[in-house]
Amino acid sequence: MSDKLPEIFLQQMQAMLPPSEFAAFCDTYESPTVRGLRLNKLKFPCGMTPPLRDILPDVGTRTNPTGSCKGGADSTESIVPWCTEGRYYPETARPGKSIFFHAGLFYIQEPSAMCPVEVLQPQPGDFVLDLCAAPGGKSAQIAGHMQGQGLLMANDASPTRCRALVHNLERMGVTNAVVTTELPKKLADRFSEFFDKILVDAPCSGEGMFRRDPDAVKAYTANKPEACAAMQTEILRYAAKMLKPGGRLVYSTCTFNMKENENVICDFLKNHSDFAAIEIDHAALGISRGFEPLPQAGRIFPHLAQGEGHFVVLLERQRGVTSPENTAPRNCKPKETPRQARNDGLANFTTFCDHFLTTPLPPGVIVPHGVNLYLQPTPLDLHGLRVARSGWYLGENAKGRFVPSQALAMGLRKQDVRHSVELSEENALRYLRGESLDANDIQIPDKPWIMLCYMGFPLGWARLVQGRLKSNLPVGWAIT
Repeated sequence: MSDKLPEIFLQQMQAMLPPSEFAAFCDTYESPTVRGLRLNKLKFPCGMTPPLRDILPDVGTRTNPTGSCKGGADSTESIVPWCTEGRYYPETARPGKSIFFHAGLFYIQEPSAMCPVEVLQPQPGDFVLDLCAAPGGKSAQIAGHMQGQGLLMANDASPTRCRALVHNLERMGVTNAVVTTELPKKLADRFSEFFDKILVDAPCSGEGMFRRDPDAVKAYTANKPEACAAMQTEILRYAAKMLKPGGRLVYSTCTFNMKENENVICDFLKNHSDFAAIEIDHAALGISRGFEPLPQAGRIFPHLAQGEGHFVVLLERQRGVTSPENTAPRNCKPKETPRQARNDGLANFTTFCDHFLTTPLPPGVIVPHGVNLYLQPTPLDLHGLRVARSGWYLGENAKGRFVPSQALAMGLRKQDVRHSVELSEENALRYLRGESLDANDIQIPDKPWIMLCYMGFPLGWARLVQGRLKSNLPVGWAIT
């Protein structure tokens, strides 16, 4: 494949790498790309994750993953060095066909893409912004670190890409996220100095994906890095305005080009005296250092690590240094909802909770939008912004009753509901295809809302109607 790479790209890499490394780098394009997935920390508390063979088809002998979590990962598994939950999987495996994929137990993700969030290290209770979030892999990874505490704002300027972002966050059981689809400037005007941590996984020329994605090669032009660098500089400028003093920002790309990496960051630091590059632990992560004049940054090269090309740098906004671009933070208060609509919706939802849930929902503010209800982790003024999800989508009020959402099911645990049914593998697949199930041989009380589970993990709701479990799975969630 190396003979199909753009000549200008090969010249750039030859100038960047020592001769012996350049030859090894080119050799990687004749070998297959590595494949990875990341286990979902929201589904496996306390870091207890199952062996890969328990959750993937075609990998060894499967047991019950809920019972195998005590020992953690099998010692023979290939763990991504920079991400404890990351796993390499063999080319023969088909993780997207696993029932556990649809239950949100893991996210299929290129291994190098797991690195930026591990460098950012979000914590429970943080206010975190993922500024270029679609399709949602890094946002879901952030949410795993946060464990449902604090606020995650996941943004992508493209409404089309935002649909995939919403779906992935809901599938992974994220409960503390607000999803917006706005330009960075508009968010910066509303959320000045608001976030503890920000991830900017910037749009880039995609040189690091050439081995994995032939379309990235076709889309590459000689002037693309310069065009991307201008866009990245603009995005960083607005991201900086939204970071609190003392907060941390990770900038990452999937390209090798210094114009989009070291040069963009060095120019940013020259223009933002309140920011500094922070040293990351390259050895512990198993990644290379950045090039001068920014050795604090990290790089992943396919001939030196098992992953595609990636760049990551950690920046900190210094305390006590004022940037002229930053203004005082705005007070975020939610827009008032008409009292009657608010009371009616909450009453129906409260009735549902009393009848069907055993555990109180996390702290937050219940926000109605028309017939829909959302749980917002903290009060926010989102008026005038394009919002795809203003919090954890709970469900809707329909014909005087509350109908729970798929997002609510995926954010709950089996023990959080009063009525649940364990499905066989055959029936779990039937449910995921949107089929109704025979309930005559299932011992359940005569209640309309039942949580359907597979090996203890929720798959969604069903309604008990005349001896049948009628699927409540949204059309977009059904498998074919």
